[in-house]
Amino acid sequence: MISNIQEKYDQLNSVQKDIFAGYGLRQIKHFIEYCLPEVQPLLPENSVIEGINTSGMVQAVQQDTRKCYVWDGTTWNVSANFIPIMDTTDDFQLVWEIFDLSDYELIELSHVHRDFLGNAHV
Repeated sequence: MISNIQEKYDQLNSVQKDIFAGYGLRQIKHFIEYCLPEVQPLLPENSVIEGINTSGMVQAVQQDTRKCYVWDGTTWNVSANFIPIMDTTDDFQLVWEIFDLSDYELIELSHVHRDFLGNAHV
């Protein structure tokens, strides 16, 4: 399926390895290719998506005010509390690039991480 998967996995830092194991390549591809393009155009002005917070929600921050927003599936909502980021968009992006996920269909990636982690010497 994915050539040189061990070599690619070895390029990841420990946080990116946790993203690989926790989300899997299918979810990483979905986040980068489907979720981000859907929610970025709807961001509040001067905001950037930071990543996925510890509550499992996509989170953005307004650059000037540091106001925190979370995506509820349809809109961005101001968060009453700042929730720490668990997994950054940059780390998702790097995993996506290292594994060349644009070259694969979602269905092809369903169990790759589980199969690899179950059989590999990581």
